[in-house]
Amino acid sequence: MGNTAQYEVVSPLGWTPGEAANNAAPPLDGFKGRRIGLFWNGFTNGNLLLEAFADLFEKRYGDIEFVKLKSGRGLEWGNYPDRTLTEIARESGIQAAIAGPGC
Repeated sequence: MGNTAQYEVVSPLGWTPGEAANNAAPPLDGFKGRRIGLFWNGFTNGNLLLEAFADLFEKRYGDIEFVKLKSGRGLEWGNYPDRTLTEIARESGIQAAIAGPGC
């Protein structure tokens, strides 16, 4: 008898064919010279994960600016996000964002 494990495959896009697609921005054509936002919602070690991603991206692509963005008006980096998070992202001038919940 062999192992007959089964795995479910899900789309990273968050939708299935036939459903309305999300309004995500098109992918970046590269990372050099980009301004990338880091959003952390306060879950344990999420900040460490985001900082590790930033280090890896900087080593691999160089010339990237990372910005630790607040999770909303009157909030600090690491607070649970509120509805103003989108406004803050737009105002910061980022071209992409990495959001990390932690573990």
